[in-house]
Amino acid sequence: MNDMFRFDGPLFKIGTLIGDLLILSLLFIVCSIPIITIGASVTALYYVTTRMISGREGYVSRDFMRSFKQNFIKSTVVFVLIAICAFILLCNFTLFNYVYRANQFMLVFQVVLSAELAGISVYIFPLIARFDMKIGQYFKNAFFFANRHISTTVTCLVFLAGAAMLFMRLPILIIIITGAYSYFSSKLLMRVFRKYLPDMDRDIDDYHIRDEAPSDENKVE
Repeated sequence: MNDMFRFDGPLFKIGTLIGDLLILSLLFIVCSIPIITIGASVTALYYVTTRMISGREGYVSRDFMRSFKQNFIKSTVVFVLIAICAFILLCNFTLFNYVYRANQFMLVFQVVLSAELAGISVYIFPLIARFDMKIGQYFKNAFFFANRHISTTVTCLVFLAGAAMLFMRLPILIIIITGAYSYFSSKLLMRVFRKYLPDMDRDIDDYHIRDEAPSDENKVE
């Protein structure tokens, strides 16, 4: 019983994790206020939580800001591109609804595009957080992972939708939901990444992903 209250016991570890996730959530909120910086904030969030999963956690605030600064340009460009695509799809659904009534194929096509964009969004910022490649390659790899590992993609999207619903019902929960979702999804995403890159738990400074999409030849059974 006393082991539970030791400095390295389970209660201390759980309390430390909750505290770190609270700090991460607050950092994310503050750094996302300008809106245009949301992409960099998401990337920094995943940088910290994936390092936690890898057993390489350090100082939460320092690691967050380090990733935020280093990946700001790439993350912002990716965020803007995704936002533009999402805006176009939203306009198609809302402003041109009469076209869909006349052409069911267009409706299905838009739904598929929306699903693909959502799937890509699940993977692309964690990829930026941990790997160094060109922007086009981020999209290519994110598309590959989203379609190759559909169960993981759907699970992450379902929990993201659940987190969004909780936030809308009780906005104050954002101070923990953001970090908690990132930590949970990082567990799933890291399991996927390790199938292709078994040594990816090494630091980004020590290892860079090859500038090509993963293939089944890389897969570790």
